[in-house]
Amino acid sequence: MKKKPSLTNLIRKTKSIKQPRSINIRKLGIVSHDYRRKEQNGYRDFSHTLKKVLMYLDGEDCDSVLFSLFTIVKRNDFKAKSALRGLQNIKTVFIEEFLDGSEREAIRYVVYYKDDGKWQEYGLTQKFGTVAYTKMFAKKVIEPFVAEVNKQRILGNCTVLLCGETNIVKYSKATGNIEDKHGILNEIPNKVKVILNPIHDRMTRFEMKLKRKYLSERNRWVVSAWNKGKEDKNGKVKDGVRPAWTVFHNGSEVLIEKIGSSFIQSQSNIEIGILDITNM
Repeated sequence: MKKKPSLTNLIRKTKSIKQPRSINIRKLGIVSHDYRRKEQNGYRDFSHTLKKVLMYLDGEDCDSVLFSLFTIVKRNDFKAKSALRGLQNIKTVFIEEFLDGSEREAIRYVVYYKDDGKWQEYGLTQKFGTVAYTKMFAKKVIEPFVAEVNKQRILGNCTVLLCGETNIVKYSKATGNIEDKHGILNEIPNKVKVILNPIHDRMTRFEMKLKRKYLSERNRWVVSAWNKGKEDKNGKVKDGVRPAWTVFHNGSEVLIEKIGSSFIQSQSNIEIGILDITNM
């Protein structure tokens, strides 16, 4: 029986060195799918269609592409970097590598970016999903995370908050407002205009939209994208009727419709939207 690869070893083997600091998102492709469905290659990920999707968005003049999490199953016979060959306009691609079994297990988040004409990669890991408002949690988790955002996640005009890391801001039941008690927004410089928030599953609690709205203040964009297909304890899927993403800008929601081209229709498991921040 083949031994399951160690998560620690997988991260160690793919450790990134150089942090991108000059990413400039202007036209962003947003990509999601229903992760219950296996593709023609037998995997519940984007590996079968990754190249096709990237080439399509490259033809739409996108410079960056954000995929929902659980993007690519980590394995030896497929390298996401190979799908980047031949791209002319796309300079940055955001994906997550994971292990797929009875449960999906995230490995690391990968930012592929072009530097001097060559594709490089930069890795991140999610630090928390929910926040415990205790002194110990703040000292051991929140304070190092805020420092990481400042020192390791400012990637040019964008930064990344992975899934539930947006819970670093808190909804106050007493006031009905969102509070930034840990000062995360003060650690993000003014040059950052885009906060990318890739997500594993749709978050249905009402305060999640309020948190994204709050984070988009100061004239920023907050783009959240997730997968469809999550079932609740009763086996019911709550995907909603809208595409699997939200976009907020400067405190207001911006509706980005999914593309209805013949290409997308031929990839029935995939939803794609395009956000052009230069035209808004």
